[in-house]
Amino acid sequence: MPVLVEATAVIIKAEAIEKRLEGGWTTFRDSVPTASFCSDDELVSVCLVDPDAVTRFANRLAELGLRFRWEGPFEDIAFADQKRGLITPCDWVSFETVNIGIGGTPPAVAICRRTGSHSHELRAPEGWRYQGSLSEAFGAEGSGPAASF
Repeated sequence: MPVLVEATAVIIKAEAIEKRLEGGWTTFRDSVPTASFCSDDELVSVCLVDPDAVTRFANRLAELGLRFRWEGPFEDIAFADQKRGLITPCDWVSFETVNIGIGGTPPAVAICRRTGSHSHELRAPEGWRYQGSLSEAFGAEGSGPAASF
């Protein structure tokens, strides 16, 4: 299933949270710096606006046991930008823009999904609405080439 990407999203493998974090999901939820996160059975998306918050959060997850190094490879954590697409090269997540209107019409939002997943049920933070969202304010233009940190 796809998860919403707004601003900069820290994308985490859901299975890694269960396998590598002592305390699993409870530890993870206690570490998330915002209420703006969502998950499906495969990925978690934590959307953050402040680049320093992104750095602090990724470093904290690595301290807790997720496999992550800034220079790569990006095993448990990846990053996506709402407008530029995947920031970190990895083969386990893909970035797309999808229309969420009736019958697949605009407006569009940025999403990430586990590579190979074909589910179309968008996961967004609890209470999220397109009206007033970062997706409405800044749009989702498509992935383009992957950038590097």
